[in-house]
Amino acid sequence: MAKSLLVYNVLFCVLINFAIAAPPSTKKLVFNLCKKSDPNFDQCFKNSLQSVIPDLDKGYSKLRIPPLEPFQFPSLEIAEGKGSNKAVSIDLKMKDVKIHGISSIFIDSLKVDLDNYKLTAKVSFKKPIEIISQYTINGKILVLPIVGTGPCKIVLKEPRLELNDLTATPYEKHGKTFIKFPKINLKIVDIKYLTINFENLFNGDKQLGNNMNKVLNENWPVLLEELKSAFEEAIGAIIQDVLNKTLQTVPYADIAIQ
Repeated sequence: MAKSLLVYNVLFCVLINFAIAAPPSTKKLVFNLCKKSDPNFDQCFKNSLQSVIPDLDKGYSKLRIPPLEPFQFPSLEIAEGKGSNKAVSIDLKMKDVKIHGISSIFIDSLKVDLDNYKLTAKVSFKKPIEIISQYTINGKILVLPIVGTGPCKIVLKEPRLELNDLTATPYEKHGKTFIKFPKINLKIVDIKYLTINFENLFNGDKQLGNNMNKVLNENWPVLLEELKSAFEEAIGAIIQDVLNKTLQTVPYADIAIQ
């Protein structure tokens, strides 16, 4: 699948999720302000963003932000190397997708260029990212055919991400300037390991299914390299929407007060 199509699919699912999953919220989202003259402004802004995350754990209906735990997509689709000679050539369709662990995100470092609306950050997760869904898969992995449908679970253990040179776009609302990020440049730079379990592979043949899952887990670095861009786009879409929904509550001039 082309990147643009995957991003469109993810963002569409996020919007649908906003409409159906955000519960009523009576709490107020508090964003701590920072002084532009503060020599530790980057640290202050990092702490402000980090402090908001626990308040989004169960969603925030006023901003149409759904619960982060678990974050739900109606569907996702990954078509990687289809019809090619690459190590991984699959058509993977996932529905009723639940992603656990998003709320454990931790901002390790952050650098802000206020004058040019730019932000660079490194983030990690205190808990594994678990993707649970119903799946349908067809294709080949390491020259071995793979086909099946049923429940699946994909776990990313201790992923570390970099968000490089994110450039926000300013816009006017009620006579004040706000910012939003039209694109998230996100890269997975490290991961301890990846585990995968597809149930009911090969029409329920347990021996073939167990052997395939063993091959997948023994060769997870190869699989990750091929699927990494899809994971990056899915996580990036979540971060983009939650970040933009949060920033729409704070005028840009208030992010860095004089």
